[in-house]
Amino acid sequence: MKHTKKLLTVLSCVLVLSGCGKGNVAPQQIGVSTQQGGMDRRLLDPKITNQDVLLQRGDANIELEKRGYRAQDVASSTNSSIKILGGTQGLVQVRPNPSIQPKEGNYAENVISQAAMYYGTPYEFSSDRSDPSTFDCSDFTRWAYLSSLGMDIPKDSRSQATYVQSFSNRTYTTIDQAHRGDLLFFVSYKGTNPDNYIGMDKSIGNITHVGIYLGNGKIIHTASAATGGVRIDEVANNHLTYRFALGGSVLDTK
Repeated sequence: MKHTKKLLTVLSCVLVLSGCGKGNVAPQQIGVSTQQGGMDRRLLDPKITNQDVLLQRGDANIELEKRGYRAQDVASSTNSSIKILGGTQGLVQVRPNPSIQPKEGNYAENVISQAAMYYGTPYEFSSDRSDPSTFDCSDFTRWAYLSSLGMDIPKDSRSQATYVQSFSNRTYTTIDQAHRGDLLFFVSYKGTNPDNYIGMDKSIGNITHVGIYLGNGKIIHTASAATGGVRIDEVANNHLTYRFALGGSVLDTK
């Protein structure tokens, strides 16, 4: 019975292409604009973040645990100094369902609109990838694409970064090149001091967090239970800036 209920939940999310989960209320109903909205400063408060084990871990090793990737499957990429976890082995390129019409002429708007529907959904580390009632960071980004466009991208931040680097026409390591709807990838939280990130290895094998860029310097993502589940934050002049490793599009592909 439990399996049947979960299967029905997944099918209804994918086929109806509408938000599912405890936080799926329209952004206008909660006073959030995907251009200007925000939640609070919990993600930027060192009194909270320096004690937040889930924030510090991110989704590290979820893919190792769930799908059996090996730590030794790390290969150098031809794209700058970024490294690929596992190369392209096992990655399957997906595209938007052709029956779905782009909003405002752009599929990124479909993704952002759907992501906003999950605003406030609770955080759960290693959340069930078949149940969108809770999310960790990569589960959230995957469901935003799956439920808006039918695109089933990989299930953790490192494999999503590998996917972007493998198939995208537009990747970058400077955050000011981000476009609406892009995936942004980050390494582990090491505090609020930018000096803590000097010399840090920002290869894909060290990525632990991912979110969706909204434009105007904002990101929608989920980082930990203590910081409030799915939320909107500034990415400039804070630890997200210092942690940024890679960004790119899963829509502008080769």
